[in-house]
Amino acid sequence: MSNFIWKEFMLRKILSKTDYKRILGPTAEALVREVNLADKTCLITGASGSIGLEITRCLSLRNCNVIMACRNVYKAKVLAKRNCEITERLTFYQINLTSLTSVKNCAEEILTKEKKIDIVILNAATFGLPWAITEDRLETIFQVNFLSQYYLLLCLGKILASDVRVIFTSSESHRNINWPSSPSFESVSLPKEKYTSIKAYNISKLCGLLLMHYLSNQWANSKKSVFCAHPGSFIKTGLCCNWWAYEALYTFMIPFCKSIKQGASTIVYCATSPELKGETAVYLNNCKRCDESDIAKDLRMSFKVHDLIINILRERTENFDEFIKDFSHVKSNVKNNNYCTSCIYQY
Repeated sequence: MSNFIWKEFMLRKILSKTDYKRILGPTAEALVREVNLADKTCLITGASGSIGLEITRCLSLRNCNVIMACRNVYKAKVLAKRNCEITERLTFYQINLTSLTSVKNCAEEILTKEKKIDIVILNAATFGLPWAITEDRLETIFQVNFLSQYYLLLCLGKILASDVRVIFTSSESHRNINWPSSPSFESVSLPKEKYTSIKAYNISKLCGLLLMHYLSNQWANSKKSVFCAHPGSFIKTGLCCNWWAYEALYTFMIPFCKSIKQGASTIVYCATSPELKGETAVYLNNCKRCDESDIAKDLRMSFKVHDLIINILRERTENFDEFIKDFSHVKSNVKNNNYCTSCIYQY
């Protein structure tokens, strides 16, 4: 294994001295060079490694206050100090996305200490795991990659800015999922007999796209916006570290794929670009609009999945309706006690 690591190190060293990757797009830092984010606050999950850390670095360079929600705060602080030129704008909150209780505790701490959030980047992800369920009786990849992060967003409704931008880190692999007209609990939280880590990952990314359309519908009469951003395929990040076969594949693909600095660019573009002002419900790849799959842009499906997600959360969290009452679209539905697709035409 040590020989494998040495070869990867040498490959990265060689690649760092070449400029051929310019054809794969700009870096995130280049995109925000002229952007002023003073007085802006960004919350980002999965901020302590790879693309998340690069996003944190680039935003803090432009005077943005960055809230880093991380599983390991000590690791996040060490890596931030090592990689970020400006660290005084960074704050750290502990969150374990395999636990809805931890998510709620994190949200309560943020609500106590922060006044306003202008940008939310739901970036954390895991991949390549054997089937397992969390303490909340949910398949792990689905909960970590989507459900817990959406719950965090719901919990923070009270301090979201009137023109907040929400970005789901997405993937082209969402196209590999097809569902029946009415997805069930087992459609999102896969049972062991139907599970593969790739399928679970793809489902989590499809959910992000569907909820992008749901939120944009609910926020239609506001300045709030929501986007999904695909960083790029086969980028060598910590995402592939759970299984040696994925690690080897992604290492082999390094010469042909974006770097981490380039992988962060589309997400940063969604979060900061003045070109997207007034836009919402846009899926972007390589900083350009991209047409998602038919199922991903099905508005009726987005409402059905949202209703399913809300029911899952309500069954597993205490005082759910009271805690997320400041999140406008859920508040209106809770008040009417009416979670149904007919609501599409009522907003």
